[in-house]
Amino acid sequence: MAVAGVTLTQLIRMRLFMSLAVIAIGFMALQFLPYQEHMGVEYQGIGQLQFIQDVGLGCMRLVAMIFCVAATALLIPRDSEDRILYTILCKPVPRFDYLAGKALGVIIAMGIMLVVMDGMLSLLLYLREGSMAQEMRQALGENGYSAQEMAPYLEQLAAAGNSLDLQESILAMLLGFAVLTSFTLLISCFTSGTIVSMIFALGAYFIGMFQGQLFTGIADASGRAGLSEGMLWVQRVFGVCIPDFSVFSLTDAAAAGQEIGFSLVGGLALVAGAYVVLHLLVATWIFSYKEF
Repeated sequence: MAVAGVTLTQLIRMRLFMSLAVIAIGFMALQFLPYQEHMGVEYQGIGQLQFIQDVGLGCMRLVAMIFCVAATALLIPRDSEDRILYTILCKPVPRFDYLAGKALGVIIAMGIMLVVMDGMLSLLLYLREGSMAQEMRQALGENGYSAQEMAPYLEQLAAAGNSLDLQESILAMLLGFAVLTSFTLLISCFTSGTIVSMIFALGAYFIGMFQGQLFTGIADASGRAGLSEGMLWVQRVFGVCIPDFSVFSLTDAAAAGQEIGFSLVGGLALVAGAYVVLHLLVATWIFSYKEF
């Protein structure tokens, strides 16, 4: 916890949180973008709210990914350059504790960022939902709808706004980036520079996001209905080496109004915890062979 607190202070001093100002401006600009005007008045408001969710969640994912990789890749080289690393490791501090504290500090900072961005998006959805509900009542009234006939469309509009499923998808996003944090920390333990670590981490993230499609394409190319037993083992080993980050991407399902549930998020938390522990153990083993 002490190392995590120092790491959080370092990240604040690096002013990486300034990206939140850019996100705030971007969320404000969402109100003025053109929407799906060709849709009927019954569904136009729902389409607008889903559009705001899609763009807002995409911005959150992009900023969190860049922050996660950049902040983690900078930690060990900066500690070595400032000689903080030597000061810590000359004391009775296990190297696992040092690495776990670094990862925890980045995860806490990223959690703060996601909470702030989530608050901005939720506020925007709340304000837009209220104004769109009023516009929908007026438009439907002009088309001869009664109050009873308007009710189902207004309920769909409310469901398309901020919801529990949306919050669960953002929590799953945080779990995925916690795995990316520990994976980037592992890579930075054996690479020679910050830029190289960032390139490897981003490359692994995009490979992990599409590894399901990769193995599906291999099965299609072989002419089989599915993967062979050997390729299934290759897929399992590949999934251990490079996490399947797509399983943590529930934002599309939430934006489409699909139910997620706490059981799914709890399962993802167990998967994320297993990956983080595995990455920290391997990173500690590599780190133990370095002379500091």
